[in-house]
Amino acid sequence: MGHIQDIYPELEARGARAAVVLAQRRGKIREYLEEHDYPFPVLADERRQVVKDYGVYVSVNFESINIARPATFVLDPEGVIKYIFIASVQTEYPPDSDILESLDRLKP
Repeated sequence: MGHIQDIYPELEARGARAAVVLAQRRGKIREYLEEHDYPFPVLADERRQVVKDYGVYVSVNFESINIARPATFVLDPEGVIKYIFIASVQTEYPPDSDILESLDRLKP
């Protein structure tokens, strides 16, 4: 979430909004948010339905430790996905420039 927080002013300058969806229990997220403040909504996906719907679900197997992989989506005003980044590991994030450029391409 920190990488989104870092570029949030640039997102706002482009008229964009951000939200984070975590495949965790609400209680755990609430505890975390008591100590951390973010300028965007942080939502719980306890049943992992959003994770599955967006294709960032990994079946648990020998090579898979985590079920949900970090992913970044940019949607246009109609809700159509225009940019997708799905990490291969938990610590991987898209370059900020990729996110910002995808937003710039949405401008008429």
